[in-house]
Amino acid sequence: MAIRRILFVDDNFICSFENCEILREEGFSVLPAYTAPAAFEHINRHQSLAALVTDIDLGPGDDGFAVARWARKSYPGLPVVFISGTASGRHAAEGVCGSEFVSKPFNPQQVVDALGRVMHAKAA
Repeated sequence: MAIRRILFVDDNFICSFENCEILREEGFSVLPAYTAPAAFEHINRHQSLAALVTDIDLGPGDDGFAVARWARKSYPGLPVVFISGTASGRHAAEGVCGSEFVSKPFNPQQVVDALGRVMHAKAA
């Protein structure tokens, strides 16, 4: 069976909780992180990850782009979905290659669909 562990990074606890629950209902195992340093800790544990979903604006310090770049060092080609309510214009310039962007507010199915596309693209 394929690994379906997702690292979900969002500093908004409510948004994170709701989306992690929906991803679990879709059959994913979800590791939540609420800050970039917490995401780095998960990545540094070298657990198998199927994908990363990260908010871009994570408060003070590193942002979601930094999290994605760090994750790709440990997991080359890791499927990435960025989410943000304010940074859509930055995705093309700062997002990692092959990633997708979903604008907040969103229907959780949009994130599930974006994950399907980026994970399918890696498998192809």
